[in-house]
Amino acid sequence: MKRENFPAHGGNLEWASERYGLAAEEFIDFSSNVNPLGPPPRALEAARAAVNEAARYPEPNAAKLKSALARHLALREESLVLGNGSSELIHLLVRCVAGSPGRRGEAARGRSGVTVVAPAFGEYERAARIAGVEPAFYQLLPHQGFSLRPASLAEEAARSRLTFLCNPASPTGRLYPREELTPALEACREAGGVLAVDESFMAFVPPGEVEEATMLGLLGEKGLVVFSTLTKAFALAGLRGPGWLAGPVDLVSRLEEAAVPWRVNVAAQAAALASLEEEAYLEETRAAVAAWREELADRLLDTGLFEVFPSRVNFLLLRLSRGEIGAGELVDALGKRGILVRDCADFRGLGSGYLRVAVRRPEENRRLLKALEEVAREASLG
Repeated sequence: MKRENFPAHGGNLEWASERYGLAAEEFIDFSSNVNPLGPPPRALEAARAAVNEAARYPEPNAAKLKSALARHLALREESLVLGNGSSELIHLLVRCVAGSPGRRGEAARGRSGVTVVAPAFGEYERAARIAGVEPAFYQLLPHQGFSLRPASLAEEAARSRLTFLCNPASPTGRLYPREELTPALEACREAGGVLAVDESFMAFVPPGEVEEATMLGLLGEKGLVVFSTLTKAFALAGLRGPGWLAGPVDLVSRLEEAAVPWRVNVAAQAAALASLEEEAYLEETRAAVAAWREELADRLLDTGLFEVFPSRVNFLLLRLSRGEIGAGELVDALGKRGILVRDCADFRGLGSGYLRVAVRRPEENRRLLKALEEVAREASLG
């Protein structure tokens, strides 16, 4: 599902260049929510050096990186599988857990193959459909602040083989405490299903809040997988992270057997290994993003154009509160000025009128605000 004439994901500079007639490097990209500090310098150095090894194959299963990541996460190596970004792992998980022919008929018996807590990253739904599974949706509502109802979510999860939930959530930026997710996990374990929690943005959250939210400490023999990526926090989108998934050893073994070899290239492995040593960089990131986010949210409110939803991460969800211009028109008006923002019309349950903007450096945020002032002035003059 994607909005007509707009790409299904942010960060598509080639599309923007063709649509708005500007070179890719002329855009400030608020549609892609990666670390505004950019990659750690040591990670870039490691990636550049690794390119000299382009003639050789990478480790088939990125064993050295897996070992380092397991130490970093305080997990067993056997409980981890790596991928070319988290998107590859989402598709792999759906195929292995919910996509087999014998399971596709479960809908006729009142059980969903895949349930998505929405609004959500579109690859959960897309992966289900590609696997031949018609997904069900547990819809969170804007007027309720996208709050969860733990008991009803648990009931929905109990009827599904695989339930996807993002925490902190994209595109809303809301962080859910672990206690709100544990009823769904207990329901999955009792019913033989799997709760899949996407923690791709957890690195932007202060450590004290992470301790109250992450599900990693609840990993066990069944019922839960947690996945994430180095794409966001370390700004390694062009290297595709890599992504990682942690879960029960038997399920991870099945995923590893079903995955293609050599899926994490040598540059990505080298950059990831260097990034795992950059705790000071993450501390700097969390402090900077928090300050820039609050300043940007206040300034966006001051424009009078938007309702701004609270966020704990590196992006903000906005809802247009004035009728002079629609969301699609605003996206295009900004695009012509070299500013890319994410139209959220393709997020299930949001529809028209919603935008997502990444938190970037202060000078770039000021460019966004100036462009918004210009667009609003032109719209009011009509």
